[in-house]
Amino acid sequence: MGAGVATRSGESRRGSDPVDLLVRGTLVDVLTGTLRERAVAVDDGAVVALDPPETDQPATRELEAAYVAPGLIDAHTHVEASMVTIPQYGAAVVPRGVTSVVHDPHEIANVLGPEGVRAFVAGADRTPLKARTTVPSSVPASALQDAGATVDADAVTDLLDDDRAVALGEVMDVPALVAGEESVRAKVRAARERGLAVDGHAPGVTGDALQAAARVLDNDHESVAPAEAREKAEAGLRVYLREGSTSRNLADLVDLVNDVDTRRLSLCTDERDPADLLAAGGVDNAVSEAISLGVDPVTAVQMATVNTAEAYDLPFGRVAPGAPADLVLLSDLGSWAVDHVVVDGVVDPVEGDATAAASSPQPDLSTDTVAFEPVGAADLAIEHPGPGPVEVRVQSAVGDFRTERLTAAVPVETEAPPRGTDGVLVADTTADVLPMAVIERHGGAESSRVTDRGDVPAVGRGFVHNLGLDRGAVGTTVAHDAHNCLVAGRTHETMAAVANRLREVGGGICVYDSADGSFTTLELPVAGLVADAPLESVAAGFEAVTAAAATVGLSVPGGLLELTYQALEVIPTYRLSNRGLVDVERGELVDVVAE
Repeated sequence: MGAGVATRSGESRRGSDPVDLLVRGTLVDVLTGTLRERAVAVDDGAVVALDPPETDQPATRELEAAYVAPGLIDAHTHVEASMVTIPQYGAAVVPRGVTSVVHDPHEIANVLGPEGVRAFVAGADRTPLKARTTVPSSVPASALQDAGATVDADAVTDLLDDDRAVALGEVMDVPALVAGEESVRAKVRAARERGLAVDGHAPGVTGDALQAAARVLDNDHESVAPAEAREKAEAGLRVYLREGSTSRNLADLVDLVNDVDTRRLSLCTDERDPADLLAAGGVDNAVSEAISLGVDPVTAVQMATVNTAEAYDLPFGRVAPGAPADLVLLSDLGSWAVDHVVVDGVVDPVEGDATAAASSPQPDLSTDTVAFEPVGAADLAIEHPGPGPVEVRVQSAVGDFRTERLTAAVPVETEAPPRGTDGVLVADTTADVLPMAVIERHGGAESSRVTDRGDVPAVGRGFVHNLGLDRGAVGTTVAHDAHNCLVAGRTHETMAAVANRLREVGGGICVYDSADGSFTTLELPVAGLVADAPLESVAAGFEAVTAAAATVGLSVPGGLLELTYQALEVIPTYRLSNRGLVDVERGELVDVVAE
């Protein structure tokens, strides 16, 4: 190119030379917060000029749209939660106008460690989606459960040097952060030395603890109530309004746009199950929902573009000379009706070769991660000689990933207990208090006991309320964050059947219907979390297992995804880990039997 108007990159263009692409329409200008008519000139993958709409700039290709917006950015998500690889995820969301995600791969990290993170993130090379990474900071989430790997400060430092890394991932151990523990401080220090952000994870954290955490953290996505979100914003944190599949917090938090500077707010999904991803997309769904709740459309787009770009110092998320040409061409802004998507100047890149690449298997991801030996009913039960009933501590699932404390009296089975026991605590089905167990499945924990049946795996045994199961059992190796094998059911026998089925298939989600002895299983062989298969087939499998769960009565808020969080020992109040019942607020294991 010859002399002409200089761009930010130092290159230039001459008005008489044709540019690669000229897009005419109403520009959603997120930098000024306005709508204005413009002709967006794109050359060599970048925006080179915003011309008046009547410009006669020659172009190799011209497109017209009612609106032209920047490509959307999801401020915080875990791609593994969609149970597909990054290429499959990109094939799903890019055509919907999502051109980037800030992805925290701590699910895969808890199973496969740093090498697993590298292998999973490498999938970003096979999609036009600009997947940027926050480096997992809390693997394992605590010392109260056994994960498949540890990501220590040295490993975090190495991962932060990857070109895709934009932040230290959500710091989940807030007490350790506030206490200034060196293991946490070293990870934060490594991020700051590289000029990177530090993501927060502070559910229910308020008062002095929040003030202390805010001295270190840059953002938080865990608010479920307006007062909580407002206090975090007032403490200086960027607040991410979450609209996922399990936690749908946007409607409760949307009035925050009237209380604080909206440029401090971003939209995120945190997680999208495969069926939701296929049907409704990713953060584009949050944009549409925000607009339907009364948020000004330009403000909604800002919260999913430039606000997030500025939080992580990303060069995209805006339409301006010198920025990468990531554009969404819309026929209607209010409903986010997408006609075309442009990524780095390429129109509709998820077609042809890109789709084929996304559909091909991704190498170097382990499919051998479910390591426990077959279990029987006695392995999953709490022994008690009787008599009953016995008062026990119970975690009650209440939605939004959270649980409440509950005590309940459960019977003791002494007449026909599992073989090798004198008696065990069993369900109180009338009160919907059911047995639950978490089996260490990574092969790293010592056996919790040795019996006449030989070694049995490290198993946490407890009770859960509010699942609603009428019969059978459910189980999953997607069990945040350590992703051990979690099973719950009406009886220990049905729970063992589900656990052994998951062991046989290498992980996934399983429902056992005792009425006909049938299993419905979504197989997730990659790390027990992900299927290296097209999204359509994974979504169909997820819908099948969801329907089967409903058939046996599962009615917990959030459904199967709510179940996957029952072992997350860093969100209040009670959680069951493979080591036992965790009192999250006390940060310690407690006896299930309350007597």
